[in-house]
Amino acid sequence: MQLQLSRPLVCFDLESTGLDVLNDRIVEIGFVKLHPDGTREQIQRRVDPGIDIPESATRIHGIRNDDVRGLFGEPSLARIGADLIAFVGDADLAGFNVVGYDLPMWRAECERHGLEFSMEGRHVLDARLVFLGKEPSWDRFIQGPRNLNNAVLHYCGRDQAAVFAQRDAADDSGAGADLDKANRHSAVKDADATLDVLLAQLQRYSDLPRDVPALAEWCAAIASEQQRSMA
Repeated sequence: MQLQLSRPLVCFDLESTGLDVLNDRIVEIGFVKLHPDGTREQIQRRVDPGIDIPESATRIHGIRNDDVRGLFGEPSLARIGADLIAFVGDADLAGFNVVGYDLPMWRAECERHGLEFSMEGRHVLDARLVFLGKEPSWDRFIQGPRNLNNAVLHYCGRDQAAVFAQRDAADDSGAGADLDKANRHSAVKDADATLDVLLAQLQRYSDLPRDVPALAEWCAAIASEQQRSMA
């Protein structure tokens, strides 16, 4: 492992009712904690979002209203959020598009449910920003979008990408196949794959900072460049 850790790094991914970080809700949360010794620890929980899950979202993650809502559904984030925050502890954070989506959604949901999650002293690494910054000539029309599937293929190879792609299998209705637990799409599998991508990026690009604070600063600079280019 080429990433220098002085404390754990938690890579996380969210499945939700949609992409609006202010109005949509979380339905599944996956955390993968990378310890300084290289070992990984993970936790995944589904939650009742408090609103119906649109069919368009179900087609992506396979989670239906009956899976999380109602008498025999899942708890609200308010009930289990403290345990999740305790799992994260004082760790730094990482993800794929975590700056643009997962972190704003998580913080909005914490605030909505009265959960205290402080960002003070935390550093944030975003594998998608590394993808953007180090592959400026990437052609989305030829090579595809810069999503997690293509990042796994590009950085981790075809074999790992083929296994990861099974998460997108769907039945004829488009609602998501009844896959076994080893292959079904899940937030924690996305978070684990993102961590693999991030570590592979560090192996590929020798000029990337190896310590978390410097790499977080590098990612923030790329995010600022992207915002300026879109202005």
